[in-house]
Amino acid sequence: MKKRLSLLLLVTILALSLVACGSEDDADVTNEEKSNEFADVVVDTAELLANVNARKAIALSFDKDYIAEEILKDGSVGANYFVPEGFVTNENGEDFRDAYPTMLENDYDAAKEYWELAKEELEFGKATIEILTYDHDNGKKMAEYIQGQLEANLDGLTVNINQQPFENKIELGNKGDFDIDLAGWGPDYPDALTFLNMWVTEGGYNKAGYSNETYDENIENARIGEVATQSEERWALLQETERMLIEDDVLLVPIYQRGRAIIQQPGLTGIQYHTFGGDYTYKYAESTREEDGKSIAYLEQSSDIPTMDLSLATDATSFEVLANVTEPLYTLGENDVVEPGVATGHEVSEDGLVYTFTLREDAVWSNGDAVTANDFVYSWKRLVNPATASEYAWMAETAGILNAGEIAADRMDVDELGVVALDDYTLEVTLEYPIPYFDKLMTFPSFAPLNEEFVEAQGDKHGTSVETTLYNGPFVLSEWTIGYEYELEKNPTYWDADAVTIDVVNFRIVKDIGTGVNLYNSGDLDRTKLSQEYVDEFLDDPNLSFEKQTAIFYLLFNVGNYNR
Repeated sequence: MKKRLSLLLLVTILALSLVACGSEDDADVTNEEKSNEFADVVVDTAELLANVNARKAIALSFDKDYIAEEILKDGSVGANYFVPEGFVTNENGEDFRDAYPTMLENDYDAAKEYWELAKEELEFGKATIEILTYDHDNGKKMAEYIQGQLEANLDGLTVNINQQPFENKIELGNKGDFDIDLAGWGPDYPDALTFLNMWVTEGGYNKAGYSNETYDENIENARIGEVATQSEERWALLQETERMLIEDDVLLVPIYQRGRAIIQQPGLTGIQYHTFGGDYTYKYAESTREEDGKSIAYLEQSSDIPTMDLSLATDATSFEVLANVTEPLYTLGENDVVEPGVATGHEVSEDGLVYTFTLREDAVWSNGDAVTANDFVYSWKRLVNPATASEYAWMAETAGILNAGEIAADRMDVDELGVVALDDYTLEVTLEYPIPYFDKLMTFPSFAPLNEEFVEAQGDKHGTSVETTLYNGPFVLSEWTIGYEYELEKNPTYWDADAVTIDVVNFRIVKDIGTGVNLYNSGDLDRTKLSQEYVDEFLDDPNLSFEKQTAIFYLLFNVGNYNR
């Protein structure tokens, strides 16, 4: 009897084992079938980019250091952060970057794992995305490298490249007409908010459709909330908010912090670099080169000027030119020290909310009209007026100007803006909350004046040519041949014209670094930027220099209506 029971038990165990094995086999077949089921399914691109695992996979699939060191080779460094290193420090000399020095560093294995998770969640096997990039040499090379890396590491992904001239590329980016935008950003004022404030819900520069309630609350708290005047707490909050943007939500993928290797003729001196606003100013530049009795410098620029309308400008090229042909209340001198512009000085109320600027009476427009307080009132109201559709209307709100945000959102009349001309040469500005760096904000080109009569007479043509732009800065735009060159000429009506030594600064549009080097070697350029293959050529040249800059270049995902 015991033998029979033992035999029966053994048979039962064997049967169960076979069933179990069969179930496991069946499960393997089911998983394989499931995988095959979606192998040819193509996911909608918008749905793909709304998936955080897909974005993480893309973010981790290419080497930023390779781009900086092997493609750019100009002193740029791979960046796993958005707020640049060396941009702002606190009262203890600590860099903003110290808290999170690196985020989303490339990891091919992790990228593949995130990609498989995205495939499971969205049930697809194939996907296609497009990278919007510039038509210059480096823009093409970077996009092609990223294309190759993504297609090699993310199975089933096809990457197309949409290479556009600078102005077209900017326009497409501003309209949100992209999947992934290869973009760059340089600071507008000396605070981490100049980078982080870009991505608040429906912000003026947020064309990616990003929205995160916690992110918005953090930015608002840092601007005007309880931590706004508590430096340590404010920094910690902004550092955590940056980490949220990059590591948690992966709205963008930092690629590199720009550096520049520059070769410059010894006869050209005095060009000033700035960490925010227009990159370079030429007021104090000097050149030993002469033509027709005028001192002249020949420089290069990789793109044309998209616009000379300071209310509509959004890009580094436009801002640089505007910083030289217009003059706001204040300007930036060497090492970004604030210098008098149209304003000779100001007074601030005890609560820090009311600024009263005294304007110089010898400031005139290039047509001979006096520059008055009303020119600032008109310009700033035009900036925030929804009818203008200015991408930089948010700068007025960032500056804390009373009612700027409400006006830009079309919830209040433009005449309620906190700026008043007390008389022709006295400008009063009222803020909603104190801004410790308000005087530096007043150096930004968006806050320069505009001559109302002239602008209204030009209509839609304003800022589209030499003749449809008016100037009150050290230079005027004297020539502008689209796609070829533009030229700055000393403004004889400028109040401080005696301080301007150079007569002409000519810019040739040069999209290829090799072409720039050839023009320099032939004596047709006085200054040009270099990539590493050309750095080696000039390594022993005393005229070679390196600039560490504060611009960040990155991939931006169009996340549409994605909400965390």
